[in-house]
Amino acid sequence: MKVYYIALISISMLLLASCKKEADKDLAANGKKPAMGEQRAMRVDGVIAKSEMISGDISTTGTLISDEEVEIKSEVAGRITNIYFKEGQYINKGQLMVRLNDDDLQAEMQKIKIEIKLAEDKEHRQKQLLDAAAVSKDDYEVILTNLQLLKANAEILKTKIDKTKIIAPFSGIVGLKEVSPGAFINNGTIITTLQSIKPLKLEFAIPEKYSPFVQNNSEVSFKVVQSDELYKAKVYARDPKIDMTTRTVKVRALYPNTSGKLSPGSFTDITVSVGGQQKGIMIPSMAYIPDINGARVFIAKNGKAMSVPVKSGLRTERAVQITEGISEGDTILTTGILQLKPQTPINVVVKSLTD
Repeated sequence: MKVYYIALISISMLLLASCKKEADKDLAANGKKPAMGEQRAMRVDGVIAKSEMISGDISTTGTLISDEEVEIKSEVAGRITNIYFKEGQYINKGQLMVRLNDDDLQAEMQKIKIEIKLAEDKEHRQKQLLDAAAVSKDDYEVILTNLQLLKANAEILKTKIDKTKIIAPFSGIVGLKEVSPGAFINNGTIITTLQSIKPLKLEFAIPEKYSPFVQNNSEVSFKVVQSDELYKAKVYARDPKIDMTTRTVKVRALYPNTSGKLSPGSFTDITVSVGGQQKGIMIPSMAYIPDINGARVFIAKNGKAMSVPVKSGLRTERAVQITEGISEGDTILTTGILQLKPQTPINVVVKSLTD
């Protein structure tokens, strides 16, 4: 038992000696012994801040939407007599799609045409009598006003008849039918949908700080879930207002879709190139510390760590652009971030950005 205790004490003394030797190595590396109560320098990695020409990409998601889309409805109530389209069919602007029963309106139109003919004959006779001074001007104007009123009623009736014919407002692909011939529909009843898909619009949102970099004619690339193919679209419009809830700007781009391969409603993964050919300072993402009061980074100054508030710009997977807070030549600390505090003594190992 006594031999066991002696062996245990020997091992402990060897461990203490080893720890002291490592501590002596650290002291030798720092060049001096810390004074009583002085904090030992912490070994950290750092990079030198340099200005460079930078460009960046941001990733977001979006949706493909039709160039034009409308629900086909009737403006008047009536019974459907004919449907002139097939589901999924491509139709041209101005093509007749649906016709409602207009028998009563046509009968009324025939009646009013007869009344107009009689009124025109009467007006012609009264005009001759007026020229011969056989009737007063007031009597003639009553007949003329009656004729004009009949013609106005005929125009109103013609408009009602036209509303029984539902015409395609633009060229596109017809959706699924919601009604059948013989059905009585009310005004506002959805008959089908019509969508123009050549081209398609790509709608997405970007953070407001990137909005200056995305202008009309900026190119974006995107993929859809059903394909690995990369497609290109060009920005043509931005919402002038920033969403106050999400702090994003809505953007729309145009994709030709000449083959008709892509469909509206598709979910897309989008890559937007921003900040091309601008000069700035990029630091590793690991050095950037988000904070409730704003972001900050640690820099080395006079052998100690110093926390400085910063503002960021472009971001990539590995780096962040710093627009305010640091200058070219500053040493940015990249390791030991969680343990560092302001005024912590440090021993910096400078590395390149590619390390």
